[in-house]
Order: sequence, then C-alpha cells, then structure tokens
Amino acid sequence: MTTHRKPIRVMLIDCRPLVLMGLQDLINARKPQMEVSGQATTYTNALDLADQLRPNVIFFSFFPDALNPLEVVAELTRNAEMKLLVLKGLYETVPVAQAIEAGARGIVLAEDPTESIIQAIITVHHRDTGLDRAWAGGLSGYSASGHIHLKGNLEQAKQARLTLRERELIRAIVGDPSAKYMCIAGRLGISEHTVHNHLSNIYQKLNLINRIDLLMYALKHGLTNNEKPPESAWVELDLASRRNKRV
Repeated sequence: MTTHRKPIRVMLIDCRPLVLMGLQDLINARKPQMEVSGQATTYTNALDLADQLRPNVIFFSFFPDALNPLEVVAELTRNAEMKLLVLKGLYETVPVAQAIEAGARGIVLAEDPTESIIQAIITVHHRDTGLDRAWAGGLSGYSASGHIHLKGNLEQAKQARLTLRERELIRAIVGDPSAKYMCIAGRLGISEHTVHNHLSNIYQKLNLINRIDLLMYALKHGLTNNEKPPESAWVELDLASRRNKRV
C-alpha cells in the first residue's frame, strides 16, 4: 500500500520577474514533492496571499517597498507552520541578524547550487517548530562578504538572534550575578520593566528557564567580554547547584 504525502507548498516573494520564474521552474520541477503555491511582488500582496494560501515555506527577498521588510517577516512568521527563508544575493546587503530575530528560519544564497536550495526547502519544512528557528542550511555565521559558513552550529544560530542590548544585559548579569534587577537597570540606563522584558526575550531565544540557567549558559558559551568570568559567577552557580540538590 503506497502512502501519498502532500507536496510542500512554497510561496515566493520577490519583485524581480526573472527570479520568480527561475525559482518557480526549479521548485515545480520537483513535483509532487514540492510546488509553488503562489507569488507576490509587493509586501502588501504577500501578506494577503500568505493569509489565504497558508504555505509551508516562504522564500522572502528584501526589496524597496512601502512596508518595512523586517515587520513583514515578523508578521508572516506569526504562524509557526509557515517557515520563512530569506533569499539573498552573495553581495546584497541584507540585515541577516535582524531577519532571523524577526522570525526567519534561515538564509539561502541565490548563487547556491540548485540542489542546495531544494534541500533547504525540505530541511526547513520538516524541522521541528520547537527547535531553534534560525536554521540556515547549517548557518553559523557570515564572512565580511556576506557569504554563509556552513558549520551547523545551532548554539551560534541561537545567539545570532540576540540584540546588542540583550547581550549587554547578559554581560551585566555575568559581571555581577547577585545584583538586583533595579541595580542592573540603573547601570544600563533602562527601566526595571525593560530589564524583565529583555530577559524574557533572552530566555525564549536561548530556550532557557531562569536567571541561573542564563548564567550557566553564558559562562559555558562565553557570552561575556571577559576571557575569564568573575569568581562571583562561579560561586553563584555553586550555591544554586547546592540549592537544587536539596530540593
């Protein structure tokens, strides 16, 4: 008895007809495994079309438009079932880190071999939504030219989603693990409420639960400017560990 899997429905967002045509031919050539379900040449049209079609994978290009592309990425990825891949040229200037933070699952170079592009669609479609959403065909970082290094480091992909302000907060916590949030807020020149909001975002991006988890993660992965973390950080971890063992 044969099983019939539904094709991966791919939506294309680009203002260049030749790019749309090339991607459509490439993807539709893989039927019934995958197919292009729709195309949009403006971000307004893309939002409407995505809402109607509910594609599995979205290929997204940055181009001049009335709408902010990063806000469009965030809106398109509100539905976790729609996985978004950013398509960029090798020498195109694209806000990669911000796109990933906004919800993009990864970056695909237009110059990549066609088989790599097909594999990116398959991989991102089947990737568990509970895992890190910054998968990029093995993305772990970018060179000065914008080229992708294929190293498959998920932790670096997680960390790429952190904003500069969030990294600054992590360094402040590692530097003084026992400091109250009010003190940290005053040191960074922000409100205590903002500190809590940043921490919530950090926990979500790094899949952590609380401040002790964050401290352990930061020390393990070197999320601090200091080559050697302060002794107080290790003491705080040791005390936390003892408390947990007694529970």
